[in-house]
Amino acid sequence: MEMPIAKKWRQILKIIDMVTFYVEKDFETPANAGANGFQLSTVRLLSGEADVTKAVDVGKHLYNDDELKDYLSTVFNLKTAEIDISE
Repeated sequence: MEMPIAKKWRQILKIIDMVTFYVEKDFETPANAGANGFQLSTVRLLSGEADVTKAVDVGKHLYNDDELKDYLSTVFNLKTAEIDISE
């Protein structure tokens, strides 16, 4: 089920050519569970620093930035080439 806030951000982001997300990653929780990778802690747009954390699943387990781009492209209806990740 689509969250209304994700739909709102998708509409806003469609007018931008490249979207840079500032992502705080939680490496400890997966490590404590015996897994590699990370979970999302905070996700913000770098331009304007709007917090979009509520639009993503912070408990989602990801292994690398390529998976993260794929996930964010799905949530915000963007192409992976339009996404840049900053930490």
